[in-house]
Amino acid sequence: MGSSLTLIHTSDWHLGHELHAHTREDEHDAFLAWLLEQIEETGADVLLVTGDVYDVANPPITAMRRLFTFLNAAMQRRPNLQIIILGGNHDSAGRIDLPAALLGDGNIRFVGALPRQNGALDIDALLIPLGGTDAEPAGLLAAIPFCRPGDLGQHSLASLYAEVAERAVAEAGDRPLILTGHLHVAGGEVSELSERRIVVGGQEAEAASLFDPRAAYVALGHLHRPQTITAAMPVRYAGSPFPLSATERGYRHSLTIVEFADAKASWREVPIPRPAPFLAVPADGAAALDEVIAELEALVIDPDTPPGRRPFLEISVAVDGTDPHLQALVLAAIADKAVRLTRIRQVRAADAADLAAGLTGDDLDELLPADVFAAAFAKAHPGADLPGSLASAFEELLVAVNSAETD
Repeated sequence: MGSSLTLIHTSDWHLGHELHAHTREDEHDAFLAWLLEQIEETGADVLLVTGDVYDVANPPITAMRRLFTFLNAAMQRRPNLQIIILGGNHDSAGRIDLPAALLGDGNIRFVGALPRQNGALDIDALLIPLGGTDAEPAGLLAAIPFCRPGDLGQHSLASLYAEVAERAVAEAGDRPLILTGHLHVAGGEVSELSERRIVVGGQEAEAASLFDPRAAYVALGHLHRPQTITAAMPVRYAGSPFPLSATERGYRHSLTIVEFADAKASWREVPIPRPAPFLAVPADGAAALDEVIAELEALVIDPDTPPGRRPFLEISVAVDGTDPHLQALVLAAIADKAVRLTRIRQVRAADAADLAAGLTGDDLDELLPADVFAAAFAKAHPGADLPGSLASAFEELLVAVNSAETD
């Protein structure tokens, strides 16, 4: 056939995100400006965003303006570029779908929820021809967004993917087929502090066998670390553009460039420049207060660094008891430093061994809701194991709360 296609796979932008009350707007602006350059340099045919374009279901106006300003700039630079944006678990499906009423089936496509016609799943509306010409596209994308339990109707997630894949394979013919998803696939590494658990059909993680092996590439969103899942074909999480929590400071954030030729896919990672450093004092674990103060005083940071580009700083102090002066001493040590303090952790030796102790004090924002629920159950029912059915019911309730829309 000889046709080729270049696709940029990116994900989990979380526009509107704040980290401990610090805005990320400057970092998002830097990332989006850099992404525009990558679109031009690679001669991309398709830009695919696999969910969580916003941080919350009801994003601030500034976040929405940032998205549409970027889309306008991208189309100005490369008028034939196709842009496909999928809804994620942080997004409102209705808000993602809304621009489709204005844009129609043009070069920018928004897919927030599974489309339906007269109540039935409209698979044809999920299939988007890519590149080439109208008569001879270079590939086909099955645009499956995040699926909330109530979205599936009579389907399970497995039967949904199977039905979509059968239709897509038949339509794609000898052209490459790209499948998408916003979910947790087993084997993927999770960032617990910034990725909400999503449970569909009672399962948190889906097997890679969910995806039809006849696909040339599977583009996923939800997990923030760029990673490849072991499967018969390339299954990739593009990851987020920069750390969304302190636990992600060691990630090598990137986007994925996918080249398709003769229905085969090859991919490479392009590292994303980090707009603002993430610092931890000490670099690992916790240290005594005097050691922490000495390290903080030795920090050298350009005082003229713009506020939105200043390093984030997390401080961890090893303590045996309560020190009423600890916070004041730490804050005095960084008073003249151009940093953005995220938190001061007081780490007690007992916290590592006693979950109940960990439910109080400075580490409360680290805790996962499921851990709090398990600790509460253990306190109410000493010696009893948390029933699996009760844990599953709590997870489904948590998903319902996290996925609640404001439409």
